Amino acid sequence: MVTSYNSCLKWLLVVAIIGVALGCQPTTIQRGTTAKKQSAKSKDGSISFPDQLPKEDDENELTDSQVGVWAPTRWKYNPERTREFKLKHTKLEVSFNWEKQHLYGIATLMMQPYFFPQDSVVLDAKGFDIHEVVLVDKISRPLHYTYNGQQITIYLDKTFTRNEELTLRIRYTAKPNELSLSDNASGAITDRRGLFFINPTGENPYKPRQIWTQGQTESASCWFPTFDAPNVKTTQEMLITVDSSFITLSNGRLIKSTLNKDGTRTDHWKQDKPHAPYLFMMAIGKYAVIKDYWRGKEVSYYVEPEYAPYARAIFGRTPQMMEFFSNLLDYPYPWDKYAQVVVRDFVSGAMENTSASVFMEQLQVDHRYLIDDNWDNIIAHELFHHWFGDLVTCESWANLPLNESFATYSEYLWQEYKYGQDAADEFWLQEWEQYYTESLGKREPLIRYYYRDKEDMFDSHSYAKGGLILHMLRNLLGDEAFFASLRYYLKQHQYGKAEIHDLRLAFEEVTGMDMNWFFDQWFLHPGHPELQVQHSYENGFLTLEVQQIHDTTYTPAVYRLPLAVDYWVGGKKIRQRIEINQRQQIFRFPVPSQPQAVILDGDMQLVGIIKHEKTPEEWLYQLLHAERMLARYRALEALQKLYYPYDHQTPQEELLPIAEHALSDRSWQIRQAGLQILEKFAVLDEDLIDKIKNIALNDESSLARASAVNALSGKVAPSFFINTMNDSSYTVLVNSLYAYANSGGEDVIRYAEKFEHLNNFLVVRTLAEFYTYFEAMDKYDWFVNTLMRQNGYQLNQLLHYFGIYLNHQPDQVQLAGAKVLADYARRHSSTETRISAYSALSSMDSLPEVRSLMEEIRRTEKDQRVLNYYRSMQRSNE
Repeated sequence: MVTSYNSCLKWLLVVAIIGVALGCQPTTIQRGTTAKKQSAKSKDGSISFPDQLPKEDDENELTDSQVGVWAPTRWKYNPERTREFKLKHTKLEVSFNWEKQHLYGIATLMMQPYFFPQDSVVLDAKGFDIHEVVLVDKISRPLHYTYNGQQITIYLDKTFTRNEELTLRIRYTAKPNELSLSDNASGAITDRRGLFFINPTGENPYKPRQIWTQGQTESASCWFPTFDAPNVKTTQEMLITVDSSFITLSNGRLIKSTLNKDGTRTDHWKQDKPHAPYLFMMAIGKYAVIKDYWRGKEVSYYVEPEYAPYARAIFGRTPQMMEFFSNLLDYPYPWDKYAQVVVRDFVSGAMENTSASVFMEQLQVDHRYLIDDNWDNIIAHELFHHWFGDLVTCESWANLPLNESFATYSEYLWQEYKYGQDAADEFWLQEWEQYYTESLGKREPLIRYYYRDKEDMFDSHSYAKGGLILHMLRNLLGDEAFFASLRYYLKQHQYGKAEIHDLRLAFEEVTGMDMNWFFDQWFLHPGHPELQVQHSYENGFLTLEVQQIHDTTYTPAVYRLPLAVDYWVGGKKIRQRIEINQRQQIFRFPVPSQPQAVILDGDMQLVGIIKHEKTPEEWLYQLLHAERMLARYRALEALQKLYYPYDHQTPQEELLPIAEHALSDRSWQIRQAGLQILEKFAVLDEDLIDKIKNIALNDESSLARASAVNALSGKVAPSFFINTMNDSSYTVLVNSLYAYANSGGEDVIRYAEKFEHLNNFLVVRTLAEFYTYFEAMDKYDWFVNTLMRQNGYQLNQLLHYFGIYLNHQPDQVQLAGAKVLADYARRHSSTETRISAYSALSSMDSLPEVRSLMEEIRRTEKDQRVLNYYRSMQRSNE
């Protein structure tokens, strides 16, 4: 699964860019001046420096009083679920009532006691009406049961031993919208109902009617009865009856379609290989299906018909990924097919349902979007899960990194293979910053049994940190040993479950090495090392002094860190290998002359902080000569800290030639970072302006072009940006609109209106900000119609702008808009959208009619979390 913590959070972070067009766009419109740009990073990995960087002394060191902020919390112990039965086969026969949003189901479950004799069966089944429970035999007979709304306890008419199979048939109605909504969401999954009807009555003409499911973590039991735990594996059949105009998708192969006399069709899907219940899926809608093939297996892309021309541009590298991962693991993709389907209003970024991954609607883009970015990372992530997560599944949610860390690391592997080391470095940096940001307030072991809620496992520890640790393990052992160990692990546990020690034992079996020290310090302890480093040259020796300065209350007192030391002497790079294994250590290397630069961790792979004191000349040498983009980026970052300190409003002039050097770097990421520094200078000389203009018009990277536009904002005539508005990149277009406005351009709204036809949210958000800022008087209809086309966080952002826009309109327009907002606040299925609409309404609560609407919304709201939010808003306004 991809979540908001991860790099598509990564995905959800990606496109939820408020005020930043892929890391380049200014957030405010200031006519005649340079707009202040918000620091951010997009999915594509564009690198942004903060406007002000923290002081070196404040950045990483924690005082005793601060330790409690991130200290791990010990909640109740959460073991693997006890298995009383082996679930051998699950057959589901389902149909739907769209108006009621009900599923009518018959579940036939074949099972046998795991070891001990059993006289009853307890199944997870949330919010059902149970109509009948039957023991299927030569003479089928009904069974007595009790049901508490969460689990059904079925009393067997005899005691079954482990050598006896039994088959249960349960007829039921699933009513997901009538489930209790208390504690219904998490940071990973915004809704746990499991089964979702989208636009079921067709009232929104801009949104297709769909049904889809989301089983992780334990929401499969919201639409069929099962043992809803990750350590359960079962084969599967699904018979789905729908109106014949709809297309269905499920796990495995479509073995039969039957047209029924009532105009419906029943599709029979079957998967013969076992997988966990949370990976069961259905998707129903009116899709265009585009097909590719890999080694004779169907690879298909289900998109809305208008996106059919772009499907291969979005998903078409999937067969190449399948080949790459299959060869890398020496384990061919194991499932019957691979389908990828895009759904509306998805509750996460994506989900790796076996042989049929589900993706959020943001993947439906056009060719112009793909100039700036692609969705390869999220596609690779879900595909790699088909080995790590689907084929071998974590036995408990405490072991979630066995699924998610590997899927996250697959993104690095794909970037490295397809796009080169710079792209992989860029991804590494994103993941490190995600984890480090989270670590300032939370540090937990990767494998943690004492979590508060299983949803807490879906964080930047399980995703980002876990992927980075796997990269360290690969770097330690080398590619051959690393991937041979993964092959062994997969083959030992295929179609089964695993815990972290199974992975460790696989590495030990293949390499013959003791790996307990590595797994203990990185998987079973919280935190990360922090190193204070100094180097000096004297009498023909380079001396490196290293001190481990991290807090040891919870982290290991001393980390064992095998690292590379790179240094340049006479223009030649030399590498030495060391192992840091003491609190304080000194390393000495004979050298013929003073080194020009020194880098501890030349492989750029340590999951930790290195505070290395260097001269400006050494940092500049590293910027100009280091092979790795990440090393050059670190040097530029350090130089910016030096010449643009925390307490300065503007950068020092010494930073100007350094940033200009960066413009000639071979990596677009460094060119972009240099441009972002130059943006902070109010005045640049004409030669440098011409150089930036050339980048804005001709750089091969659209994101570098977009940053060049930002750097020129307020420094050149507005007419230049009319030209760059014609760029094929949405990002350059959006930045050009801001730059035109910030440079004093005339008729800003007229230029903005030219792009109202574009269905790209960066453009939509920019127009919304322009119309709000400039108080355009005739854009009410544009807002209302555009809102109907948005979903998820994009809708929530636009509701915010709509509320601000209405504040500057006549009372009559405000009241009409208030009714629109109230409708979203009352009726929308998403709690986040209801809150966003209510918050937008609150900006007009000086009007009595609006206060009445808000009172009605509070009175009819049933979700306790939403009500709590409303109460907190009221208290803050009192």
